[in-house]
Amino acid sequence: MRIHILGISGTFMAGIAILAKQLGHKVTGSDKSFFEPMKSVLLRAKIKVTENYNPKNLNEKIDLVIVGNVMSRGMPIIEKLLDSKIKYISGPQWLKENILINKKVIAVSGTHGKTTVSSLITHILEHNKMKPSYLIGGLPIGSGKPANLTKSEYFVIEADEYDTAFFDKRSKFIHYKPEILIINNIEFDHADIFENIGDILKSFHHLIRTMKSKGHIIYNHSDKNILQLLDKGVWSKLTALKNTHWKNPKFRTKLLGTHNFKNIAISLIACQKLSLPIKKILDAIESFKGVKRRMEHVGCFKNINIYDDFAHHPTEVFSSIDSMKKYKNSSKQTNKVLSICQIRSNSMIRGTHTEKLYKALEVSDYSIIQHDVKLKGEFKDNKSKKINVFNTDTEILNYIKKLKKEIDTILIMSNGNTSKLIKLIKNGIQK
Repeated sequence: MRIHILGISGTFMAGIAILAKQLGHKVTGSDKSFFEPMKSVLLRAKIKVTENYNPKNLNEKIDLVIVGNVMSRGMPIIEKLLDSKIKYISGPQWLKENILINKKVIAVSGTHGKTTVSSLITHILEHNKMKPSYLIGGLPIGSGKPANLTKSEYFVIEADEYDTAFFDKRSKFIHYKPEILIINNIEFDHADIFENIGDILKSFHHLIRTMKSKGHIIYNHSDKNILQLLDKGVWSKLTALKNTHWKNPKFRTKLLGTHNFKNIAISLIACQKLSLPIKKILDAIESFKGVKRRMEHVGCFKNINIYDDFAHHPTEVFSSIDSMKKYKNSSKQTNKVLSICQIRSNSMIRGTHTEKLYKALEVSDYSIIQHDVKLKGEFKDNKSKKINVFNTDTEILNYIKKLKKEIDTILIMSNGNTSKLIKLIKNGIQK
């Protein structure tokens, strides 16, 4: 079958492309732009991609179009698709009908930590020669791709609550029908599609309603929103992650921060449900290197360490900064941190989390908010002496040059492409 994927550069849709090709389909794709690491991932997979959504892309012989949730009505290529006789489907539905239907699904959900937990579970299973299939919303360090299809009965998937497509406004995870569901945490996010926390809980409740009675739900017992969700009704087996599982961890890990201790603990519980011996799980945890762009160390220049992190919600921003502040390497007794937070997510752009973001950034020694000049009004009331608001990479670099002798660490937090900024900072520090 000849498949064309719209919105292919996102990690999820790039993973769909890889899985479709592994099934033997001829796969092409298009997107507005391409950047690392997915650009190289698709190149290595020998999947032909086209930049920009040119309607002429649909002139080729195509049997099916898989539509990403970045696509919307009014886009010329979508209007042409709807006017044509070409079959189309969403990524999650295609995944369910063609792959997940034959697998035991381990789904990792929650506002934060999905990528780390799904990557860690996949690593633990691979370390123990179980070779699971997977689709992860990131790139595990040491892995060349975000998805893989194997003969294993298990499929590990990052279960996102964001909507499926312009023609299917249900959360993606509604399509997955998991055997094991992890609910790590629930907070208000995605203000462009959810009105309030109640809307999000309703969507999670619909997911729980799809699970079989023999299925397992592993949840964070300290999260009040999850407890409120479970009060709506549960028909599957429940296992709680409690504070004792992570406050005094007995595992060795390369990951930083209390939030990662929680991620590890809930991953460990999930793997125990698959009857893996605890020692083999702990051995795998110790060897896990993490995920690209999740507190990833990208270099040390002039004694300043640079980290790249995907944090884009105030809770994640706080956790990342807090972890950096508490981290002590062998040569330092202090850790002066400059935090750079790019405003890219829909919730942030709408100003939904502005006050909480200020509070999170106050934890850092110095902070920068970077945003498009069109969004300047969202931050005009910022009165913190610690927080600077800049529009351009050049402004950021000039500020860093003034601080070079005052900081040990630069932490960049964004759900967008940070490669240009990182390169600029590296070159600027070394001059």
